[in-house]
Amino acid sequence: MKSHVRVLIIGGGAVGCSALYHLTRRGWTDIALVERDELTSGSTWHAAGNCPTFSTSWNILKLQRYGNALYQRLAAETDYPIDYHVTGSIRLAHSRARMAEFAHVVAMACAQGIELALIGPAEIKSRHPLIALDDIVGGLWDPYDGDIDPSQLTQAFAHGARAAGAEIHRFNPVTAIAARADGGWAVTTKGGTINAEIVVNAAGYRAGEIAAMVGQALPLVSLQHQYLITEGIAEIAALPTRLPLLRDPDVGYYLRQ
Repeated sequence: MKSHVRVLIIGGGAVGCSALYHLTRRGWTDIALVERDELTSGSTWHAAGNCPTFSTSWNILKLQRYGNALYQRLAAETDYPIDYHVTGSIRLAHSRARMAEFAHVVAMACAQGIELALIGPAEIKSRHPLIALDDIVGGLWDPYDGDIDPSQLTQAFAHGARAAGAEIHRFNPVTAIAARADGGWAVTTKGGTINAEIVVNAAGYRAGEIAAMVGQALPLVSLQHQYLITEGIAEIAALPTRLPLLRDPDVGYYLRQ
């Protein structure tokens, strides 16, 4: 393990390994990542893995489209397999107000060259034939949406970063962080002290603990997320293609095959 690096990332989930991967793609190789346990063992392991392009924020929408485009080529770039399905998605609207929100997002997306579209009940039914349309006014079609295995995604990022020269140290929790006189940081880990010019806090739901080591309060709250997995459904298995992911923001659920 190096004692000095340019950048040290704390946290071996999807975000931390993505940061490591992207830095190597910009030519930064004097970098390392430390993870207290196994890669993906925190919130990444619990993630649903859905991949929307929808946002009411211009920049988040652009970022999500970049992510989905990246996932389509990442397996080939890193020579690491990823279970990734581009199924598209339908967001349901139970009111005209929700449709107005969707129209705003579609306008932003189209301005960025992202082909989201408003659709009516008939097209919703044609794309998702098993749905009941009670109270449904319309919806938004996102052709880029789908799902990915978060653990495989993280391992692909890690694999690509390692191949470019980055170091990853698992089972190496951080116990203290101290500011150095030269403006850098001395990060104490189980395996020794690492001195870094820049430290990235990507510790997920434990990021508050890392922030507290440098006297900062990070307002972070962990929430439960429930999901149900059914047995196989013959009517779905008989369809010629995978169903699009179905989202209902008014009721508060999503469904995916």
